[in-house]
Amino acid sequence: MKLRLAHTLLPLIGAAGICTAQTAAKPDTIFDALQAEMKRTMSLSLQQLEKPYFASYSIDTGHEWSATAVMGGLLGTTSEPFRYPSMQLRVGDYNFDQTNYAGGGVRGASYSLSGFPLDDDPTVIRQYLWLETDAAYKADLQAIAHKRAALRSVTVSEQLPDFDKAKPNTLLEDRPLIQFDGKTWTERTKRVSAVFNDYSNLRASVADYTAIDAIHRFVNSEGSLVRLPQSEGQFQIRASAQAPDGMIMRDAALFYTNDITKMWSEAELTKAAKTVAENVTKLAAAPMGDNYSGPILFEGVASAQLMAEILGRNLHINRKLTGAGAGNPTELEGRRGVRIMPEMFDVTDDPTLPLFGHTEVDDEGVSPTPVSLVEKGVLKDFLRTRLPVRGYNESNGRALLGGSPAPTNLIIKAHETSSVADLKKKMIDLCQQRGLTYAIVIKKMDFPSTAASDEMRRLMGGGAGGGRPVSMPLYVYRLYLDGHEEMIRGVKLRGVNARSLKDILAAGDDEATLNYLENGATFAQVGGGGYTAEVSVVAPSVLIDDLELTKMEDELPKLPVAPSPMLSQK
Repeated sequence: MKLRLAHTLLPLIGAAGICTAQTAAKPDTIFDALQAEMKRTMSLSLQQLEKPYFASYSIDTGHEWSATAVMGGLLGTTSEPFRYPSMQLRVGDYNFDQTNYAGGGVRGASYSLSGFPLDDDPTVIRQYLWLETDAAYKADLQAIAHKRAALRSVTVSEQLPDFDKAKPNTLLEDRPLIQFDGKTWTERTKRVSAVFNDYSNLRASVADYTAIDAIHRFVNSEGSLVRLPQSEGQFQIRASAQAPDGMIMRDAALFYTNDITKMWSEAELTKAAKTVAENVTKLAAAPMGDNYSGPILFEGVASAQLMAEILGRNLHINRKLTGAGAGNPTELEGRRGVRIMPEMFDVTDDPTLPLFGHTEVDDEGVSPTPVSLVEKGVLKDFLRTRLPVRGYNESNGRALLGGSPAPTNLIIKAHETSSVADLKKKMIDLCQQRGLTYAIVIKKMDFPSTAASDEMRRLMGGGAGGGRPVSMPLYVYRLYLDGHEEMIRGVKLRGVNARSLKDILAAGDDEATLNYLENGATFAQVGGGGYTAEVSVVAPSVLIDDLELTKMEDELPKLPVAPSPMLSQK
């Protein structure tokens, strides 16, 4: 179940302080207003121009609570209702409409909370929908005219349909609405943030939460009716420290849930804050790494993060827009039926599993079904929406990112496995055969990233030799021939992409789960992008051969002129 909101804040927490209120009254006046205006929209006409052949309306109504604290002090808190409407209008027909055109034609219209009523008065709601529909219809008529004119001057080898038909979907659920005790969690957030007061070496730290409970309503002209109660939460714990040479080291613990009645205990959050502080301290004191080429073990959650980034983000097909250039294909396009991983791997995306990515319906009103994506290492299918792409027309319900495809519960299974200890022995054997003095173990990546915007720009320069860069490795260790490990810092991966999956030598018998909010931003930067999709990735540790690490050569910030005031209090 996805919360269909265009967020800027996405955190949450809870466990205590939650109670239930009475179920929303019947009949549903908001639903009635959507359906009434839908009927009127489909009768629109303007002179002899195209009529709407498809329309959809959705409204997310709910409440958001949040708080941010630093070192036990409250920076800010919110508790406010919201109502986010969205609509899509298409003119022409399924084969040819105003969308998928580089010169214009927006795939729908949107408007902000500040302009949409919070009251349930159906007349007021319909007034706003009417005005927005009128503006969209006029813009879409211009767009389809421009698109038709553009096609007269170009030769199109294959004209794909612009939209796929879908069967009407009825999914109506109710539950008591949740009232979240924001005051309790604001105080808890302050106490968790105060943990960092015991670590005088830290440069910065923060803890924050957001809790959201909402009802998602969706109707379309094909007859789909969706009403789903939804909640979403996140708790973020972040800290940074500065190494003696000035390098900023950071770490974060990110907690996610789609059930705000089952939150994390204060003890669990406090433990996570201490772990973040201790790890950042170790990173700042660790020696700089060097350039390296050889086997790398992605252990535990680092493997799930890598799979999310280089596999999950490439399991769809981008469609070239009419009037555009060559487009921006994903790394796996054109490789259906080709081996992309060793034979021992199967990959499925299963929205029915009770994980963070559990999904009942997508943004286009289609209920997703389990999809076998990779079988015995061979790519079999892609994540698809109602946008036809070469070789595919039918959606499998993955329009989860504002209409763009995203995974739900991405499960990577290996049928031949070894213990992590045996994987490390294999690495040591490889080092001895190749004359290497150490191998590399990565235990955590910076995905989703908590990097600041300026750091993100520097990291984007890391794609040399391999196209798109991947996120920074955070916990990196040298594994020496005698078996001991040493943490290092200041290195990044070079030339790692989806094709690197073919070079997996072995898989672990363990299993790690990554829960995160996909937002389409580089490295899934926390707070970046617009729409979000809840995703879980489950994967074993993997040993990949012939990968490269390069030493970072960035200019480093200077150390503070004066020591932290925390030091004077010790």
